[in-house]
Amino acid sequence: MEKLLVNYDGPLGWLIFNNPRKRNALNLEMWRGIPEIIHKFNEDENIRVIILRGAGTEAFASGADISEFGELRSSLATSERYNRATEEAFSAIKSSAKPVIAMIHGFCVGGGCAIALQCDLRVASEEARFGIPAAKLGIAYGYEAVKQLVNVAGAPFAKEMLFTGRVYDAETALRMGLIHHKVPTLELETFTREYVLTIARNAPLTIRSVKMAVEEYLKEPELRDLHKVELEMARCFDSQDYQEGYRAFLEKRKPRFQGK
Repeated sequence: MEKLLVNYDGPLGWLIFNNPRKRNALNLEMWRGIPEIIHKFNEDENIRVIILRGAGTEAFASGADISEFGELRSSLATSERYNRATEEAFSAIKSSAKPVIAMIHGFCVGGGCAIALQCDLRVASEEARFGIPAAKLGIAYGYEAVKQLVNVAGAPFAKEMLFTGRVYDAETALRMGLIHHKVPTLELETFTREYVLTIARNAPLTIRSVKMAVEEYLKEPELRDLHKVELEMARCFDSQDYQEGYRAFLEKRKPRFQGK
């Protein structure tokens, strides 16, 4: 798919939204392609961290391609089919066993903001802009997307974002908790790459178990699978990486983790 680019960069897998003419707006084909690419990255033993970004520097993603709505979201039935594609894309990112980081240039609005919120971590340039204009379009914003926004920014900020449809600058987004780091624009790619390489050098099984534990915690208590979390923790203690980390600590050297 020419509008979804993939780049293998050592232990890093880059997924690039490539529709710069429309500020990287996502059409239906792009929504449907995201789960497939995330799955391939998770199946690749060489990939430790997945990074999402937009082509160019004008936008991470400006949301869904509204030009398709007349045909693909013209009624409740067609909207449900379209929404399933977006929900499957969100779920693939959120449930990825490997950490997913959003590197955000420029506009990150609507569905683009929703994608970023599904990621584990978000790094943005000082010129990044964030917003969810659903109320200005008269479209519904799904429960899972609202829930994730509340998980990240809290209920008060979530209500303000959705009620007003306003656009927030990077400094405000940092204060709201929408992003983890605000970086000078010219330093964004260098900072992000070093940031994610720090993660990639750590023990993959530990990161996997931590991500799983956090995701289970965020579920309703009756839906949490704590046994699954315990199995992942046990897998860490039984791993070669645990032995390597222990030896490296005693030998005062950097560990070389294999994810085994």
